[in-house]
Amino acid sequence: MNNPGADQLFIQLIFKNLNNMKNPITILITCLIIGAVALGCKDDEPQFETKDFEATFFTDLASIGPDSITCAAPRNFLNVQEGSGSEATVGNFTTTITFCVDPATLEYGDSEASFVAENGDELFLDVSGQVVPSTEPGYDLEFKDPFTIIGGTGRFEGATGSGMTNSFVSNATQRTDHVWKGTITLKNR
Repeated sequence: MNNPGADQLFIQLIFKNLNNMKNPITILITCLIIGAVALGCKDDEPQFETKDFEATFFTDLASIGPDSITCAAPRNFLNVQEGSGSEATVGNFTTTITFCVDPATLEYGDSEASFVAENGDELFLDVSGQVVPSTEPGYDLEFKDPFTIIGGTGRFEGATGSGMTNSFVSNATQRTDHVWKGTITLKNR
């Protein structure tokens, strides 16, 4: 109920009048009403659940180049990645990740990342760090940096969480293979 004060007054009024009730049926009905009111007075605050998060996906380079509008020096190259993958809570998803990169150091940030579930719900993430040479066979570069879950739409509204990227870049195919692990906290629905 929206007004806890009214609930308390109602219950006090019923208990006050119980002394005047002689009929067992009236007492039983009154007790049922009190029980229903008590059960109906639950906390309206949403409950949250934290789960493991492990997104396995790939992205392909969609575009990269100087962009002084979106990106500021020294990270003045805009990198746009597009791909798809899956994650237990999200399900199958498509993704677009944009970030600004310093071409001299390969440090990146100012990211916008979203995972779009099959039903259209979006999960928003932020990631920044530095791309470094990889010793992993078949890959040229890698990044293992922190990411943050910063909300979303639909069932991901109010989502929070964090974790680490584990991503490997092939210059020959311009594809990046990702496994991002951490936790996600969602409102129970």
